[in-house]
Amino acid sequence: MKIPRQRTSTGSAMLCALCTILIISLIGANVLLNCTTRYNVSSKQVKGWKEALYAAEGGGDVAFSEVRKFPLSGPPTAFLASNGWTATAGPSYTSYSRTDGLPYSFGENNSLSAQVTVDRLTATLKNQPQYYYRIRSKGTAKLVGLPRVGMDDRMDNVTRGDSLLRKIDFKYDHFKARYGDGDGTPGTQAIQNVSNPQIVRRIETIAVPQFLTFTAAFQATGSFDGPGSGGFIDSYDSKNGSYAFVNASGRVADNPSSPYYSDSRDGDVSAGTAIFTEYGPIYGDVTTNGGTITNKSNGTIYGTIDNNVPFTIPPVEAPAGYPAGYTSGSSTTIGPTSAQPVPSTATSDLSPALYVYSDLSSGITINPLKDANGNPVETYVTIVVNGNVGGNITIGNHVNAQIYFTGNADLKISQIANNNVDNAVSTNPSRAGHLQFYGISPTVAGATQSINITPPGDLYASIYAPNADVTLTGNPDIYGAIVCHNFSGNGNTGFHYDKALARLIARVTDYRIASYVEDVR
Repeated sequence: MKIPRQRTSTGSAMLCALCTILIISLIGANVLLNCTTRYNVSSKQVKGWKEALYAAEGGGDVAFSEVRKFPLSGPPTAFLASNGWTATAGPSYTSYSRTDGLPYSFGENNSLSAQVTVDRLTATLKNQPQYYYRIRSKGTAKLVGLPRVGMDDRMDNVTRGDSLLRKIDFKYDHFKARYGDGDGTPGTQAIQNVSNPQIVRRIETIAVPQFLTFTAAFQATGSFDGPGSGGFIDSYDSKNGSYAFVNASGRVADNPSSPYYSDSRDGDVSAGTAIFTEYGPIYGDVTTNGGTITNKSNGTIYGTIDNNVPFTIPPVEAPAGYPAGYTSGSSTTIGPTSAQPVPSTATSDLSPALYVYSDLSSGITINPLKDANGNPVETYVTIVVNGNVGGNITIGNHVNAQIYFTGNADLKISQIANNNVDNAVSTNPSRAGHLQFYGISPTVAGATQSINITPPGDLYASIYAPNADVTLTGNPDIYGAIVCHNFSGNGNTGFHYDKALARLIARVTDYRIASYVEDVR
C-alpha cells in the first residue's frame, strides 16, 4: 500500500519571515536615518548654541580691554575710529559701538561674529564723578544643515515659525521682532530677515573702576621693622577734626571712655612676608604672610593677629595719558602769579594742572587758585618727576598735590610744609591726603627705590611706593599712610593713620567686571 507524502508549509513560513525581516529592516533603517539626521541637526545646533556664547564673550572681552585703556594708557588710545569703533554722545552717557564685524568675525569659515556696544555712565562716588561702563555684546553663530527643530514651533505673526525657546532664527530675527532694541524703545520692533540661519546669545557686563586707596597705616610688600622702641602706631579720623589723641590722661587709644576711642584703634599694619619685627605698641590689626607673631611674644598689639594673609600691590605707573598734556616745569614755584601759572580749570581732580620735571631735588612751592574775592579755592596739581625728590616742599592751603617720581626721595620733615588743615566740611578732609607721593615702580625687575624720612617736625603726607624701601629715623610724628616694599623705623616715632584716607579716591588704576548676566530673551 502506497502512503501519500505529507505536505508542509516550511517554504511559505520562510518567505514570510524574510519579508518580515525586510520590512523591519526598512523601518529600522528609516528610523536610524531619521534619528541620524535629527542628531546631526541637533548636535550642530548645540555646537552653535555654545559657540554663540563664546562669540559674545569674545566681543565683551575686546570691549573690556578698550575700557581698561582709560586709566592705564589714557583716553586717546581707547575706542579709536581707526579700529572700527563709533562714538555717539548721548544725553547722559557716551556710547561706543562696533558693528562692522571686523575684526570680530572668527571661527571656522568665519561662522562666528560679535557686535558690541559700550555705554559710559557717570556716577557720583565719594562726592566725585566717576565713570562706569556697561558692555553689551551679541554673539552670533551661523547654522548649517536643515532648518528644523525637534519640537512644536507653531506659526504666529511675530515669530513666523522660528524657535523662541532655542533662540534659533531660521528666517527672521526673533529678538528684533519681539523686543526691538532691547531697551523698550517704542517703534523699534520690526520683522527683520536674517542672512543665514543663526543662533544668537547676548551678554551684559558692568565694568567698575578700581581705586588706589590707603586702607591701612602700613602696607609693606616685603618686611616690616618698627615703629621703634619708643614709638607707637594708632589712628584717627580727620572728618572728626585734627589729631588730638594724646592728652593729660595718656593716649586716647588706652582710654575707652574717650569719644574718639574707636577711631584710635585702626592703625593696621600688613607685611607681605614672614619678616615682621615690632617694638612699640600697635593699636590695630597685624597681618603677615607666614610670620610667627603672637601676643605671647608681642604683648603690645591691640588688634587681631593673622599670620596667613598673602597680598600683592600692583606697581605704580605714571598717570594715564602721560606725557601728553604735561607742561615742562620751568620754576620751583607753581601758582596763579608765578612764572609757572596754574590753569583756571585745575579746580577738579578730573582736570588737574599737569607738569613734568626732570628733577625736583631743590623742592617746589605750590600756591592755590583764588576766586573773584581773592579767597583760595581747591586746586589740583599733578607733577611727574623723572628723577629724585627733595628740598623744600611747600603746599599752600587748599592745594591737592600728587607728586610722582622715578628716582628716590629724601624727605626732611623740617623742609616740608603742608599748610592744609583737617576739615570735616571739605571734599577732602584729610590734611595728609592733600600731599601724596607716588613712587613710579622701576622698569628693571627686582630694582627698588629708597625713601628716607628724617626729623625734626611733623609730616602730614601719604606715600604710595610699593617698590621703595622706606627708612624712618628719629622722633617725628607722621600723619597719613605708607605703602612700600620694606619698612624700617627706629626711635620714638608716633605714626597716626588718618582713616579718612580710605574714603579718598586717589586715582583710578584699573577696571574690573562687577557683574555678568546673559540676556535670555
